[in-house]
Amino acid sequence: MPRRRPGRVRAEQWQRHPLTHRVTITGLSAPARAEVARVERSRNFLWPGVTADSLRLWKEFVRQPYRKLWSEYENGSCGIWECCGNPFEAREFLDAVVHGMSRRRARELRLLVDRLDDSY
Repeated sequence: MPRRRPGRVRAEQWQRHPLTHRVTITGLSAPARAEVARVERSRNFLWPGVTADSLRLWKEFVRQPYRKLWSEYENGSCGIWECCGNPFEAREFLDAVVHGMSRRRARELRLLVDRLDDSY
């Protein structure tokens, strides 16, 4: 049986890079989403998808009527980010991502975050 060339084997395989993560934040342009993904990959305290999760968590917290009474322990939170999340830690992650982006692209994300901050 003849051997297939390595280039042909690689071409037939469909592989996704493990660090590639599609950022799904509505209201951001494609270049801004690409820069968010770049910042998430380049910082050692961030991980792929943290910006979308942080924005969702901050939005849920700001829109709930009893947000002034929020306490991590009263809400049954375990303190683990992946499980329950902390909205104030999520807000800090959003600040870190905004500061890591270029001014032009950060303006788009800052606009989304500032709208939520105004309602808080």
